[in-house]
Amino acid sequence: MMLGTLRRRGGAVVAAVMLGALALTAISAGAAPFDGARNQFADARFSTVWARTDGQAVRGGRSWYWGPGPWFDYAEFYRESENGLRTVQYFDKARMELNNPADRSGPSQGVTNGLLVKELVSGRVQLANNPYDYDQREPADVPVAGNPRSANDSAPGYGAFAGVATIENGYRDPQRLGETVATTLDRSGNLGLNPALALPETKIVQYNSVTGHNIPQVFWDFMNLRGKIDTGRVENGPVVDWLFAMGLPISDAYWTRAQVGGETKDVLVQLFERRVLTYVPTNPAGYKVEMGNVGQHYFQWRYPHLGTPWASPEPSMPLVYASDIDTGGKHWELYTSNNVGGGVRMTNNAQETVAFSWRRSWDPAQIALLVDSRRSNAQFRQIYEFDVNAFYSGDHSANAKVRRLSYSDGTPPPPNGPWPGYLPNGTSNDYNASYSPDGTKIVFVSDRMGGGGQELFIMGATANGPAQLTSQGCVNETPTWSPDGRRIYWASNCDGDFDIYRADIAYNNDTAWGVDAHLVNTVNLTNNQSDDRLARVSPDGKTIAFSGNREGNWNIYTINTENGGGERTLTISLANDDAPTWSPDGVWLAFASDRDGDYEIYTMRFDSSNVTQITNNAAQDRWPLWAQ
Repeated sequence: MMLGTLRRRGGAVVAAVMLGALALTAISAGAAPFDGARNQFADARFSTVWARTDGQAVRGGRSWYWGPGPWFDYAEFYRESENGLRTVQYFDKARMELNNPADRSGPSQGVTNGLLVKELVSGRVQLANNPYDYDQREPADVPVAGNPRSANDSAPGYGAFAGVATIENGYRDPQRLGETVATTLDRSGNLGLNPALALPETKIVQYNSVTGHNIPQVFWDFMNLRGKIDTGRVENGPVVDWLFAMGLPISDAYWTRAQVGGETKDVLVQLFERRVLTYVPTNPAGYKVEMGNVGQHYFQWRYPHLGTPWASPEPSMPLVYASDIDTGGKHWELYTSNNVGGGVRMTNNAQETVAFSWRRSWDPAQIALLVDSRRSNAQFRQIYEFDVNAFYSGDHSANAKVRRLSYSDGTPPPPNGPWPGYLPNGTSNDYNASYSPDGTKIVFVSDRMGGGGQELFIMGATANGPAQLTSQGCVNETPTWSPDGRRIYWASNCDGDFDIYRADIAYNNDTAWGVDAHLVNTVNLTNNQSDDRLARVSPDGKTIAFSGNREGNWNIYTINTENGGGERTLTISLANDDAPTWSPDGVWLAFASDRDGDYEIYTMRFDSSNVTQITNNAAQDRWPLWAQ
């Protein structure tokens, strides 16, 4: 049968309008990577799509179409979406998207299913509806089948299919109806022939004339499988509309060699725009044909620094702080709390270093720490990133990697180093650098524009060409992100005293090289006559902890993130309590206090109980950082 009449009918996946039975968790009102709810659905429509094929009431005896459940969601750049951001959620097999939350048209109510396979093969991250609006990266070497690359040397990656795939290049395969598949493809993309693999079930029974690719019987049967589905009630029908769920084929089927568990197996693989189909003849019935783990593969390619959230526990960062205990009060060095009255020294330099933000990861080896330091020039604070060896073994240890991100002090950047951007006065201080929850962007403070202004800037993780976010000529400081990456919160004295503000980030562009964005919908959350500073957002994104100078001294307060309401006073002290920072689970806060005569680090529960002194010395211990 020829499929020449098939045409693309949009990117939406088929789903029932009614919410199907859920075997997982309650619906989250917009979850985010580290808010404790990443295994919940970010939108009710996502759960409807998932439940059709993978809900507990319908799936028994067949392989997953999406996966056991979601494990990562975020706001990713897409040009046509509001503020340039769309909600996406990742599953083992694919990614769901809401380009326009107000769009509830069609059976999927606006849910789309990304063209991830095309991006993996071509290296082109699609940025907009326009197919030529993309960010070019290296094609993915993530294995299309089997174990991760570290335990799967032989399997071809997605990039190996570039020479035999239709990726805006006009490539087509000739019609081979009636033939069986014996062609092999190796990791280098070389084709071979193994007649022993020409099994009867690999007979070509379909040819798609739109993209020019052949489909073998074993895959065609899977694509048209009928069985139990959840459309608000359990019934029998086509499990998926394959054109919507998978897209058109972009390659023929090829035999590959892949390590699967502890064995090396022959795996038949075919690439579609959105999915990959695999066939392993030796698998049990119902699992011989499976959707490839495209969601996992794409995530590893797009976010190589975030690890494997589908298989890893929540990351846990140590509590760090600054102290002058070993410098005779001359400058700050960094320490990791040992919870027994002191800390382990992390930095050892002639000038100060203060930590401000973590880059969290489900791979402990990929956790990173952003600091501002005068280590290279006593006159200017600059931004540096410490790797895991630097903060556990010390910044001068043999394996430590300290990456300098800002070069606004007059130091020329190294070849291929980050471009510091516009410096109208030649030099500046850059500091208070805060990683976005997905680890791809950094908001920071700089005084480069002069006139006494300390403004907010944003840049990509490469630190190229920062874009200015504020321009009032006043002091803006200590930015922190919402868990979904859509907003920032910070302190500013633009109205005469320091207040806590929030604003949405609207992106004009977001590529691997750099970021262009501006702020919209700015709101003053603590509009009063006293100073409020050092704001930090809770892991669930609902609460801001900050320092307030209400009675002539500093105490810890909380408000809600949406409108600044629900203010609570957590500490009532004649001393100064400041710089609160949240624990990863949002249950505890660490803060600095001079209640014993000098500044020490303390912790307390979010309800202000169980106050515990963490450091105890005659020095000044300040600026704790826990999970932000």
